[in-house]
Amino acid sequence: MDNLQEGFLSGYDISTVGKIFMAGVAAWFLNKPSNLKLRGTPEQVEVLKNALMASRKFREELEKPGASVQSVMDKLQLKNATAREFERKLGIPWPL
Repeated sequence: MDNLQEGFLSGYDISTVGKIFMAGVAAWFLNKPSNLKLRGTPEQVEVLKNALMASRKFREELEKPGASVQSVMDKLQLKNATAREFERKLGIPWPL
């Protein structure tokens, strides 16, 4: 986790619970088993779910053999839109 903290998480002040959560998100994102359980208002959970799904779909599109530039750009635009919504609703930037 040290390299991860020094990398993209270096600008975040993350508690132990936050680190555990990010590890669960990373596992889910990479299609690994994860016991992610979310708590929050229905709106918060929905915004997080949308950002997670859009980020995962973008990664999957990048890895898809024969993916077109347009299909990758479409998934990237969706990911960016859900990231902006995440930041607007929750007040923190989307880390993926």
